[in-house]
Parts: sequence; structure tokens; C-alpha cells
Amino acid sequence: MDPMEKIFDEMAKNPKMKKKLKIKAAFSLLLLVLFFGVIFITVGTILATKNGSFLGLTKLQFMELRSKYGIMMMVLITIHLMMNWKIFTKELKILFS
Repeated sequence: MDPMEKIFDEMAKNPKMKKKLKIKAAFSLLLLVLFFGVIFITVGTILATKNGSFLGLTKLQFMELRSKYGIMMMVLITIHLMMNWKIFTKELKILFS
């Protein structure tokens, strides 16, 4: 069994920790969905540049959407890092030790 899997199984038995894990999992899923949105917007921008429009949106409209998405992603990634800061610092210690 993977050590992380064992830790998550133990945490899932604790109701307080299970609630935290659900929040983190939902947030991670939201980031993943938004990431796919960024990929779609990037592809749409490229296609709109070549063809003049894609799905009824021009290149300029895709660029506006992309800038709004970019700001939203930066905020969400910052929140994600804050939520997982302890784990992140421990991983960095292992990486650079």
C-alpha cells in the first residue's frame, strides 16, 4: 500500500479531517476543471486567429475571456497553495535535502 494512501485512509476515518479533505478535494477538482477551460480557450484563440472566429467568438473576445480566466486561476492557485502550505514545505524539504 502506498504510504500516502494509508494516511488518507486514516484521515478519512476522522470526521473533522474528512471534512477538510472534502474541501481540498473539491477545490482541486475545481482547479482541474478550470485548467481544461484554459486549454479550451487557448485552442479557441488559435482557431479564431486562423479562421476569424470560433464558436461565434472572435480572437479579441477569446483574449478577453483568457485574461479573466487567468486572473481567476492565479487567485485560486494562491488559495490552493495556502491551503496546502504545510504539505508543500515538507515536500520542498525532502526535495532539497
